[in-house]
Amino acid sequence: MITHPPHDMAKLFDSILPASLRADTRQWQAARNLTVLAAVTALSVPLLTTMYHLLGLDAVGMVVLTAGIVMMVTPFTLAAGLPVAAARDLFIGALFLLKVWMAVYLGGLAAPTTPWFVLCPAVAMLLGGLRPALLWSAVVGVTLALLFAADRAGLTGAPPGGPAAGVLALASVIGLMALVVLILALATGAAAVEQRRK
Repeated sequence: MITHPPHDMAKLFDSILPASLRADTRQWQAARNLTVLAAVTALSVPLLTTMYHLLGLDAVGMVVLTAGIVMMVTPFTLAAGLPVAAARDLFIGALFLLKVWMAVYLGGLAAPTTPWFVLCPAVAMLLGGLRPALLWSAVVGVTLALLFAADRAGLTGAPPGGPAAGVLALASVIGLMALVVLILALATGAAAVEQRRK
């Protein structure tokens, strides 16, 4: 089972990160995982933007592109001196705001992308542990309650209809499943590193 990127890819990721992070294994592993997530974002954003364009949802594609750019640059903010926790929250914050916008635009709680909110606490747990995960869980919980209220007040867009609805639902489930598997693989790799340290 592969729990780390191939050796050459790991070297590339490590070259982005400041050497000062190596002093703390947990910080180094979190920074590496953040870099992997940013790379996955860099690969997926063009595909998602194209998909939304083909479905006639160009506004969604542009918001995905904008949030994706923020998420992609987070590893480089570490080299500029931003602490790992701040870079983590920048990444998750961009993901969170993307999901809020998509939920409001694509049908509130009924939006096919709403389940992706689960990634906010999952990524926080991977990159920072229990405390950030609980914080992001609370933020997401409050947001979902507000989306419910917005739905009731008629303040959210209608869910996509026709063929676009099926494509979005399928892409959303497959994408979410793939990212959850990636997060679990990275967490397994981080646990293995922690075991070797002991």
